[in-house]
Amino acid sequence: MPKKSIDLSELKKQYDSIKDIAERFKKELSDELTKIADINGLKLGFPIQKRIKSWGSIKDKIINQKLKLNSIEQLQDLIGLRCVFLYKRDIKLIERIVKDTFVIKKQCDTFDRLAENQFGYSSLHFVVQLPKEWLNVPSLSEFANFLAEIQIRTISQHIWAEVSHELQYKSKIDVPDNLIRPIYRASALLETVDLEFDRLLIEREKYKKKITSQADQGLNVDNIERMLDDLLPAENKDFFEEYAALNNELNNSGILTTSQLRKFIKNNLERLIEYDKNRVKSELEDYNNNGFLDISEDEWERVKKGYFYTHTGLIRNILNRAL
Repeated sequence: MPKKSIDLSELKKQYDSIKDIAERFKKELSDELTKIADINGLKLGFPIQKRIKSWGSIKDKIINQKLKLNSIEQLQDLIGLRCVFLYKRDIKLIERIVKDTFVIKKQCDTFDRLAENQFGYSSLHFVVQLPKEWLNVPSLSEFANFLAEIQIRTISQHIWAEVSHELQYKSKIDVPDNLIRPIYRASALLETVDLEFDRLLIEREKYKKKITSQADQGLNVDNIERMLDDLLPAENKDFFEEYAALNNELNNSGILTTSQLRKFIKNNLERLIEYDKNRVKSELEDYNNNGFLDISEDEWERVKKGYFYTHTGLIRNILNRAL
C-alpha cells in the first residue's frame, strides 16, 4: 500500500532541517551548469537565476493543489534554476547536455501545454537528479534524494514570460479586445528576433571563414579576433575578449587595417611573450613573499597556468609602450 502523506507540521520540520543542504545543492547545480555553458561556448544572457522555494509557497501549493507528499524532498521544484541563453541555436545543445549529464525524472516544453486560445512561448523544463556515480563523491552524497527543476529558454522567450506574467495575459479571455492584436504582434516579433539572431550568427560564421591572412581590409571585431587567434599564443585567449574596445584603441593609434595590425604584432611578438612571462614571474614572487594576492581570482588562475594577459591585453600593453 502507498505510504500515507504526512501533515504540514512534519513537512515544515523537514523543510527547516534540509534547507541548508538544499542551498548547497542549488549552488552546486548552478556552478555545474555555468561551467557547462562556458566549456561549450554557450552564451548566457545573464547569470543563472536560482532559488529555494519558500515554506509559504510550498504550503500554499500543498493546500491549493491538494498535493500529497511523503517527504519535502519529493517536491520537484523545491530547488529551481533558470538558464537564459542569448541564442535559440544554443537551446538544442544545452538540452542534449542536460539529458546526458543528469538523471531526468520529468521534462516538458511549456508551449506544448498551451490551448489554442492561450498565449505563450516555449520554455524547456527538466526535473533532474544527480547520477549515481556523482553521489560516490563525499561532498555530493548528501544530495542523493534531492530533485531540482531546471528551466531553459532564450532571452526573447524570457521577455515574453516576464511581460505576460506581469500583465497576467494568459489567454484571450484575459485581454481587452483592442489589445489582442498588439499581443499577437509582440509575440511574433519576439519569435522573429530569435530567428534573426540565428540567421545573423550563420552569416557571421560564413564571413569569418572567408577571412584570410592575405587579404587587407579595414579592422572589425571579427577579423581582429581571427588575426589574434592566428598570431598569438592560444592559451592567452580569454573566454570574453574586448575586441570592440581594442579596435577603437588601434584606430586611435593609426592602425586601421589588417596588414598594419599583422605587421605590428609580428614586430612586437617577442616583446609580447617576454612581457607576459615577466608579469607571471612578478605575481608569483609577490605571492610567495607577501602571502596575499593583489590581483583577481581569475587572473591568479591564469598565473598558475603560466600566463597572465589576454589576447587583447597583450596588444594593449604594447600599444601603451610603443606609441
